[in-house]
Amino acid sequence: MAAYWPDLHSQRLLGTPAPFRRPRLTADERDARDHEAWLERLDRTADAIGVSPAPVRVPVLDLITDLLVDIVHLADELGLVLMCPVLPPPSTGLADARPWLVYALARLAEPAVTHELALWAYVRTRAMVATIARALALVYDGQALDVVCPWCRGVTPETPAGGGTTWRVRDLLSRHDCVHGEPDRRFCHQCPQQIAIVCENACEPPSKDVGTWWRGCPCWPLYEWDWLAKRVRDRSERREPA
Repeated sequence: MAAYWPDLHSQRLLGTPAPFRRPRLTADERDARDHEAWLERLDRTADAIGVSPAPVRVPVLDLITDLLVDIVHLADELGLVLMCPVLPPPSTGLADARPWLVYALARLAEPAVTHELALWAYVRTRAMVATIARALALVYDGQALDVVCPWCRGVTPETPAGGGTTWRVRDLLSRHDCVHGEPDRRFCHQCPQQIAIVCENACEPPSKDVGTWWRGCPCWPLYEWDWLAKRVRDRSERREPA
């Protein structure tokens, strides 16, 4: 987290290139957003709040502040439990969190740390790591691909007419625990990975078109991606029925 904190801070500035992840919205969520935008346009005047864009990325500011609160709380709790002097509170909600991260790491290295205390810290730091990874688009596990499956045609409850994006990049081993000390296996360079594209839908391609199955869904391991891309192009060009 300390290594990526400057990158997270820089994302609050509008001039910084931001990682992009296509948001996944349900039909109800899209309708709710459209309704909110419609209400806002009704009330908007030349002097209304919200006419001018913010000079920074407000969601990133909120994320930084929330993470800082969690990190300071983690450091303070470790210091109090281990009866060590705690650091003074941060001066602002955008303060550099790295001093508290270094402090927390030092406390966890104390001989008096119990298994229960280490587990408590592990659960909280794992959640923080996942939050930063999502904000910086560092985790490809779960990434949605902007491709319509040629077999199920993207027919889902949200897109009954088809066209939904149901393909995800998955590390099939991501839910296993890391044995090298990392709080999240996806950030460990030593743990093996098994990357595949998974159609997370009620999809049943012919046996000749599917590499293997994972959790009841068809998936194609990394070494089959070139073949899969060619297969998708061929089926799109011929417009074969699913």
